[in-house]
Amino acid sequence: MIPWKHWSKPGLIASFPLWMLAMVWGQDLDRYFELAYQGHREEVAAALPELYRQHPNDGSVLYLEGLITQEGDVAVELFKRVASLYPTSPRAPNALLKVGEYLYSRGLYMQAAKYLGRIPMHYPRSDLVYEGIRLYLNALLVSGSRDTALFYAQVFARKFPELEFDLESGRATAPGKGALKYRAEPAAEKVPPAVESRPPTRTAAQATPRKGPRLQVGAFSVRTNAERQQALLESLNYRVKLVSTQQGGRTLHLVMVEGFTSREDAEMAGELLKDNYGIDYLVVSQD
Repeated sequence: MIPWKHWSKPGLIASFPLWMLAMVWGQDLDRYFELAYQGHREEVAAALPELYRQHPNDGSVLYLEGLITQEGDVAVELFKRVASLYPTSPRAPNALLKVGEYLYSRGLYMQAAKYLGRIPMHYPRSDLVYEGIRLYLNALLVSGSRDTALFYAQVFARKFPELEFDLESGRATAPGKGALKYRAEPAAEKVPPAVESRPPTRTAAQATPRKGPRLQVGAFSVRTNAERQQALLESLNYRVKLVSTQQGGRTLHLVMVEGFTSREDAEMAGELLKDNYGIDYLVVSQD
């Protein structure tokens, strides 16, 4: 313990009050979250102006306001602002889950998937990863995008080996006590990332790709190198095509991942490729 007479030292006088205030503010915020969860909306609402003043650059207070807002449409807009304006906030994954749950409950499954898929992609260490994945895959299945659900179930099974996935239905199974055993994907299963359903008698290579965004994941002057990249991606169940083009007087062989029906779907697949395999990507339009 620091003797009282030493409090007169300039360093302690300057630093201790700030440390004490920060500690009190943090405790205050936790207290108001508890009050919000207990349903004491009026007390929390009265404290919001001061909490915003104390925490001007933290999305936690904005998330807190969303919790006590009774109108669903208004609350979800507050949660969207948390996720977009404060992506590094500890409440950002909570906000994404709230938005996804709200949209899912209203039957807007593909919109819900857009938010839910960001939880495992951007916040892989969050405690909400399992719930985000579960709802994300369910949203895809309910909306009829079974191929995409199966594809991401396999991707998530590799990324989160502590969780268990049903790779036949495309669902995340409920975690039990302790770490879950990883279920390797069947060797014969080949599921492309396309959203559309395709005749079962046609393989990924035979299917005619629909017009839509593509991922450019490589550009090689030596075709053998491009084919090597293609083989790697096809082993991961991506639908890949090589496109040759002339640039600066030389031939480049572009490695393109196809089968996406929206830019958001392509962006998510690209982020997963980058996170899991260190492969950079560029979303391009398909002529």
